[in-house]
Amino acid sequence: MRYLQYKGLIEREYKKSLKKIMYEICVEKGLNASDGAKSLGIAKEIFVYWRHHYRFERRQLLFDQTVKELDGLKDLYAEDMKTIKLDKPLQFEDEESIRGLEEVIVHMIDYYKYLHYNSDGLSLETAKLPLFQFSHNVVERYKEGALGAEVNGHTK
Repeated sequence: MRYLQYKGLIEREYKKSLKKIMYEICVEKGLNASDGAKSLGIAKEIFVYWRHHYRFERRQLLFDQTVKELDGLKDLYAEDMKTIKLDKPLQFEDEESIRGLEEVIVHMIDYYKYLHYNSDGLSLETAKLPLFQFSHNVVERYKEGALGAEVNGHTK
């Protein structure tokens, strides 16, 4: 029998499309090729062909999931792009103060968000964004007094 004949036979037996049947076996149940073929009563070679055709192999599923996540990264900072103004001059540029530091950190966060958005999330340079977001968090905690309180809690 040919693949199409096996397909028709399996679809009639399970009263579902072959794609749904393969999804249940490969993704939901997580069966390997031997067990999956045995459960359908077909040759392993046919099962492997169908699994590959419908992209239900583990590495294919992982790749497809990664691509989907990368596509989602493009719009991650779309809302922020409406308010980001990189050409705005720094007010505290000449100061060596917490205000000056915070202003530079916020500018760098905006720059990396801008870069991330324009590169569709693929620029390696944007890997610095979490560092600047963390730094901004530390400065905010310092200004609120939470960082000082934490230090005092460690000295007791």
